[in-house]
Amino acid sequence: MNRFKILFALGYDFILLCAVWFMAALPYVLWQGETLQNRPAASLGFQLYLLAITYFYLTYFWTQSGQTPGLRTWKLKLVREDGYLLTRHNANLRFLWTVLFCLIGWVTLFTSRKQQSLQDILSKTKIVPTYEQ
Repeated sequence: MNRFKILFALGYDFILLCAVWFMAALPYVLWQGETLQNRPAASLGFQLYLLAITYFYLTYFWTQSGQTPGLRTWKLKLVREDGYLLTRHNANLRFLWTVLFCLIGWVTLFTSRKQQSLQDILSKTKIVPTYEQ
């Protein structure tokens, strides 16, 4: 499997996630107004809100079909090491490791023999190719 396909899928998902963030941010920014800039608590709340939006967006796709829109476009699928769809527990672990290691976790994609990111190794998941029948 091509490591670059995984990165392209990640990039595609990031672009879509930016659109989701934009739409989700509108009500929060309108509600907070100028206090968002002046109060650190409001700013922190906004960041946590966007993190929660990201969590629901990613874990929904991971647990329902194993394919975010980016993975689907590049004909890839996120599964557990045994080949089954992720459970809520697996998705939670993968999301936690992704947040903790952020971009550093993707470096192991190029150093791992199994072509797995650090978050995939720690959460016992993998990205595999899919073939439409």
